[in-house]
Amino acid sequence: MNFLNHFRGYYRLAASDFLSNYATTVAATTIKLWLVNSLLAGVQESSKYLTIYLMLSAISELITGLFSGTVAEHYGVLHTTMSACLLRMGAGIGVIVVIVWSQPSAHTYANLLFWIVSLLVMFTTACDTFYFPAISSFVNRITESKKLTRVLSLLRFSSLMGTLIGPAVAGLAGSTQLYIPILLTETLALLLTVVLIWRISKTAGYRHIYENTSSTLPELFTNWRQGIKTFAANRTYRLLFPFAVVEAVANSGLGFAIIFYFTTQLHDIQSYGWYLSALSAGYAISYLIAPQCSHIFSFAQLLTASHILITVCLCSLAVTRIGVIAVFWGFLFAFSQAIISPAFQSIFIQSVDQSLVAQVMSVFISVVAAIGAISYPAWDWMYTVTGNNATVLVICASGLHGFLVLLCAFLYPQLKSIRTA
Repeated sequence: MNFLNHFRGYYRLAASDFLSNYATTVAATTIKLWLVNSLLAGVQESSKYLTIYLMLSAISELITGLFSGTVAEHYGVLHTTMSACLLRMGAGIGVIVVIVWSQPSAHTYANLLFWIVSLLVMFTTACDTFYFPAISSFVNRITESKKLTRVLSLLRFSSLMGTLIGPAVAGLAGSTQLYIPILLTETLALLLTVVLIWRISKTAGYRHIYENTSSTLPELFTNWRQGIKTFAANRTYRLLFPFAVVEAVANSGLGFAIIFYFTTQLHDIQSYGWYLSALSAGYAISYLIAPQCSHIFSFAQLLTASHILITVCLCSLAVTRIGVIAVFWGFLFAFSQAIISPAFQSIFIQSVDQSLVAQVMSVFISVVAAIGAISYPAWDWMYTVTGNNATVLVICASGLHGFLVLLCAFLYPQLKSIRTA
């Protein structure tokens, strides 16, 4: 990739994406396993606690996402990213302190400890929300339009290599109870991320990208309102919004159901970690070939094929009762889902003015996250009504993707008009 020679920061940026995503996934998975297998073990209605935990994380993403892009543009996308990583480190250390405190008397203070950890995770989620829009804006400004999809695929591949390793390491936490040492690796990864982003910010010739782009608070709020208006008025965003929403609801259900599917039905905690790693592997490999697929097939064809394959994979996963086979279907599910992602992201970035990329994308992410958060109680209700049967939830998620196949067929003429760079 010759274009990388023109900006060495791509190498550092790919490494920072890897480390940041490793930190996010290893912490998120380890904390969920600690909640289910340690703090809430034996607690009645533990699924409701997990629902509250997931909802609070999603609400944090919603609230922060509404303004994270505007704040990043105002204070400088790289400076904001470094600050967010440092704050995540602090909150992560707070979670470690809580786990240490809980070890002698986890069940005595289970309710209090749950709320403390949930608030800390809300804070880390809020900080994490700044990363993606800010880095997307930065990449858009330093990359030629015709190379954007290819660059995004490269960066997403490196980031998903981080999520490939993170859940596997977290799976060890569930089987060995080594929660604290594994969470300390999150702290180290975030520290290295800060160093890499700082090195990028010192690259000569790109000072105008990471310096402040606004000087007053009124201008910040003006940019924020403009981002929301652009999101609501943009034809491409309106056309693709239903797909993102339905997929977010399905992913919420899967995120809720899968941990119970492996722990209570398959009784295989280690395979849960490998399943999450298989997801990341599927995403990573798919991102590598996605640019070539975008040149061979139209966006409409890729979108339709993606949801057909996802529906098949989830139906197959639902009837599987062997951990290794479930991991295999998880890999194929992720591969099918990711094949459209770089083109999807490229279209979103190129559909708005360069100065509004971070604002509009953060609004989009937050709205989708909000709908995902709203769906968590419905998934919990379904889980309870079906007698704690996680398989039913997986089948329902596959049904939502089946609905998207029908939506692709209905909107196919409009989807054919969308072109990627």
